[in-house]
Amino acid sequence: MMIRLEEVSKRFGALDVLRSLNLEVRRNEWLGLFGHNGSGKTTLIRILLGLSRPSAGRLLIGENVPDAAAWRRFRAALGFMPERINFWEHLSGEETLGYFARLRGVDAARVSHLLGRVGLADAARRKVGEYSKGMRQRLNLAQALLGDPEILVLDEPIEGLDPQGVRDFFRLLREGDLRTVVLSSHQLAEACREVDRICVLSNGQVKAQGTVQELALRLDRPVRIYLYAAAPLNGTLEAAVVALGASSLSKDEGVLVAEVPQARKTAFLLGLHAHRDAIRHLRVDEPSIEEIYFETD
Repeated sequence: MMIRLEEVSKRFGALDVLRSLNLEVRRNEWLGLFGHNGSGKTTLIRILLGLSRPSAGRLLIGENVPDAAAWRRFRAALGFMPERINFWEHLSGEETLGYFARLRGVDAARVSHLLGRVGLADAARRKVGEYSKGMRQRLNLAQALLGDPEILVLDEPIEGLDPQGVRDFFRLLREGDLRTVVLSSHQLAEACREVDRICVLSNGQVKAQGTVQELALRLDRPVRIYLYAAAPLNGTLEAAVVALGASSLSKDEGVLVAEVPQARKTAFLLGLHAHRDAIRHLRVDEPSIEEIYFETD
C-alpha cells in the first residue's frame, strides 16, 4: 500500500504549517522523518493517519483519493505508536493491552503473544505504574502492533531510551514482519541506521529526500581524511596533500586532517599511494547525518 502526498499544505488560521509538500511512503520501505521542533512533522503525521485534512493539495492511497470506505480499510491496516501515551497506572500490562485489543476488535489471544514478543511476558501482570520508561515504550509498541498492521507509524519511539534500549527496540521491530514503517525521530544517527530513506522537513517544507548516501552526494559535503604520519611532520607530507587537491588542511600532534571534495575523493586516495611510507595510518570519515541534517535546514 503506497501513500502519496501531492502539493499538500496545512494552515491553522494565518499560520502555514505545511507548504506545498510532496512525499511518497513507498510500499515495503522504512522512511525516516526528521526536522526541528516546529518543522511540521507532527502535522504531517496527523495527515498520514487521517486525523487531519490538508488545507490544499491531496493525499492518495494507492492511486486514488480515499473515500470514507477506503479510509476505514486503511486505518484497519495501520498501527500507530504515539510519542506519549497515558496508560492507566493501576492496570496491569495484560489488562492494558487487552483493553486496546477490544477497541481494535482483535482476538484477545493476541495479547499474550504480543507481550511475549516485546519482552513483557514476565511483567504481564505487574501494574503499569511500576514499569520503567523502556517497558512503557515496549507496551506502547505492543498496542501499535495489534492487528498485524501493514503500515506502522512511529512518533519519536526511541526518545529517552539509553543506547541499549535503542538497540533492543529496533531488534524487536526487525524480528517482526513489518514491511512499511514511517519513523519520526530526533535521534538522527540511531534512526538513520535503520531506515531506507529519509525526509528532512524545515518550516513546513521538504528540504531533502533520499538515502543518506544520496543526500551526501547531492549536498557535496567534503569527506574528511585523517592521516597519521609515520615520522614528525616537516612540511613535505602537507605539501603533497595540498597538491593532491585537499580543500582544507589542519594538523594536530602528528595528524593531518584533509577535507577533500567528494568528486576528488577517489583520486586523492589513489594519489596517497605514492606517499605511503610517510603515512602510518589513515581514516576516512564521510559526512555525518547530523551535517546533512543541518545543511538542509
